[in-house]
Amino acid sequence: MTVSSMDQTKRDISWASRWYELLNAWGYDLGRGQSFIRRDLVQSMDVQSGRILAQMNDPKRGMCAVEIEITPFRDQEWTAVLDALAGEAIYAAQLLAGDMPAAIESVFASAHVSLLPLAADDLSIRCRVCEHWEQPCKHAVAVLYLHGQMIANDPWLLFQLRGRNRQQVLESLRQRRRDTINPREIPQETNERGQSATVALGTLQEPADGTHLPLAAQIDTFWGNSAPLRALHHHINPPSIRLALLRRLGPPPFSQESMETYNTLAEIYQQVSARALDLAFAPQSDEDSKR
Repeated sequence: MTVSSMDQTKRDISWASRWYELLNAWGYDLGRGQSFIRRDLVQSMDVQSGRILAQMNDPKRGMCAVEIEITPFRDQEWTAVLDALAGEAIYAAQLLAGDMPAAIESVFASAHVSLLPLAADDLSIRCRVCEHWEQPCKHAVAVLYLHGQMIANDPWLLFQLRGRNRQQVLESLRQRRRDTINPREIPQETNERGQSATVALGTLQEPADGTHLPLAAQIDTFWGNSAPLRALHHHINPPSIRLALLRRLGPPPFSQESMETYNTLAEIYQQVSARALDLAFAPQSDEDSKR
């Protein structure tokens, strides 16, 4: 396992740990739920907007349906959350890269909502075969325990439970990023025919007297005043932030498979970076040292 994958695992496990800490604090007996998981009695489980649906096979009671509900955020609450996330560059970059920041709860708090439930009363639990029994029953506890395992692998399910899936969140962040980029103002001039013409930024400077130097006379300074190569010094190190540019740009908006494209580019960039470092620090051959 690489260092980066270990870091990702730690982040993901922390979400499951927080989930289990909440359940323990509310007095839920997770051991009862674990026994159902170990015996593979959960037949299916689906996380939707505002609810978790599960089918379980109880050896004594047969098939039972469990439904756990939590109130999704309202549209205005999601707007406040997404605005806050877009305003935090590091969180926006991590989310657009597909990562769930461990400290993201502070951003939700700034929007006066909580990603995780705050109290046991935030959850509404129903079990078809135990509807006349005290809740949560062992079936519901098993579902809640399994949900913790699921968010360890995919913490985006927490967003799904609150009303927005991963694709919706990422698209909203991309849109906010596009909206905050102001187009660079390009000055307009009138050409010799009296038509409005866009002046390219960064064009060559002309002499103050209005004369035009031929291009051939500007070859030496076309790319700027260069210093001798021997004055250049290189300092090669792995990037302090892995895939910084790719994280900044986020998944491309041109395709429904944007996340797949992003992940493919990430693999390519990491291989290119690793190869570049191998070449940079490779021992010099006798032939190279003579040059």
